[in-house]
Amino acid sequence: MTKKQISLLIFISIFVTFNIKAQELKTIGEIHNAYKNKIINAEQLTLLYIKRIKELNPQYNAVISIEPTALKQARVLDNLAERGLWAGPLHGIPVLLKDNIETIGTLPTTAGSLALKNNVTNNDAFVVKKLRSAGAIILGKTNLSEWANFRSSFSSSGWSGIAGQTNNAHDITRSPWGSSSGSAVAIALNLAPVALGTETDGSITSPASVNGIYAIKPSMGQVSRSGSIPLSSSQDSIGPMTHSLNDALTVLSVIQGIDRLDPSTTNFKLKPAIIKNKQPLIIGVLPSDKFTVETQKVYAKQIQALKAAGHILVNIIITDNLDTLLADEYYILLYDFKNEINQYLKNTPKEVTVKSLSNLIDFNEKNKEIEMPHFGQNILIQSNAINLDEKRKYRQIKSRYRSVATKAITNLYSNKILDIVIAPTTSPAWKTDLINGDSTKNNSSSLPAIAGTTHITLPVGRVEHLPVGLSIIADINGEYAAYAYAQIIDKVLSKDIKKPE
Repeated sequence: MTKKQISLLIFISIFVTFNIKAQELKTIGEIHNAYKNKIINAEQLTLLYIKRIKELNPQYNAVISIEPTALKQARVLDNLAERGLWAGPLHGIPVLLKDNIETIGTLPTTAGSLALKNNVTNNDAFVVKKLRSAGAIILGKTNLSEWANFRSSFSSSGWSGIAGQTNNAHDITRSPWGSSSGSAVAIALNLAPVALGTETDGSITSPASVNGIYAIKPSMGQVSRSGSIPLSSSQDSIGPMTHSLNDALTVLSVIQGIDRLDPSTTNFKLKPAIIKNKQPLIIGVLPSDKFTVETQKVYAKQIQALKAAGHILVNIIITDNLDTLLADEYYILLYDFKNEINQYLKNTPKEVTVKSLSNLIDFNEKNKEIEMPHFGQNILIQSNAINLDEKRKYRQIKSRYRSVATKAITNLYSNKILDIVIAPTTSPAWKTDLINGDSTKNNSSSLPAIAGTTHITLPVGRVEHLPVGLSIIADINGEYAAYAYAQIIDKVLSKDIKKPE
């Protein structure tokens, strides 16, 4: 019998023995209990996730690549466990990364673009270093909306030149939304227990909502962005996507911290949650009229469930003038992207021939049959047209839009009565349309994205077979209270409202 045949028999034996139980393992706690009780080890679990990816990924297109060293990483951790040692809070937990987050090794970091197919930086992003130090296994890279959905106004979320269209985990004919689409779909399909996404405005929370998973968009300065492909340092964030809120909080606690390469983190301090020692919660309820009628009905049920649990619900509205907010945001993103992507591309390995935004636009045009078969690159062109010498204009607009968003959130909490604010995260996923692009933009992401506050989404409702999330929007510097209140709300609604399968 050949070595290959022996390996195949071993694999089949492992699969038969552990497959049923492994598919029941989703949370960090469940996996760690299985490890400690010798039900399965990290290598066996990682092998099963790889097999599951190979089985399901052709239909959903969530994962771009599998890390070649994943099983080796797992074996190292199993050897530690055999000696009675534990690597950290994520010991033996496989993690998928959005493919704009760099890793050591042979995998490129592409942002979904064929222009970066050779972008092997052999560098671990700050968050990846933190994951490894906590015992995580880097399992692979997930598909995304190319260039974090900042290429075309008519894009289809989840499409990239590298990997094509990612499909919603609950209905393959529907959009996965947001640029962190592959990460969200992968978690919903249990291709991994943890994934990281990135967000500039809605790219973590929206795909999490329409795929029925937990996710946190952290407050600005909690998590370093160094080692990730930028869109806008004014708003970019990296956050966890998981099967439970507790897991998301655990992963966030691992990846946060001070990084000298990201100035936004230099004032970071780990703070205890300041929780009012009282029940019930006083919850501010933002209106839902901009969402679909069926989403409004789900939201109304959630509100009633919270009332039935004894909490006080207070209807609130945003009274601030937000007329200029989104236009200002778009200018800032255009400016930041040109400035920061030029710098990033300039420092890519020599195998990457595209060294500037202008080069990228030319590359896409020369390769339009494979890079632009469905939509163009009007956003890249608009960004390239920005005059980076207009620094005074940039500073004025940035100051204005940040102030407007911050005041809007501060004013919601200004009476000091509310403990937390909720809203629908977004409406259900629409039909994927590669001809016309995405058909809806409604979400609750912009204020916390621009103000830099924490935004949590909980998978506690659905419209027919499609998930819709509930947003927890933190006050300025109110992230730790939001974590605690989100757990209380999740406990009520996860019992009262059936979650997506």
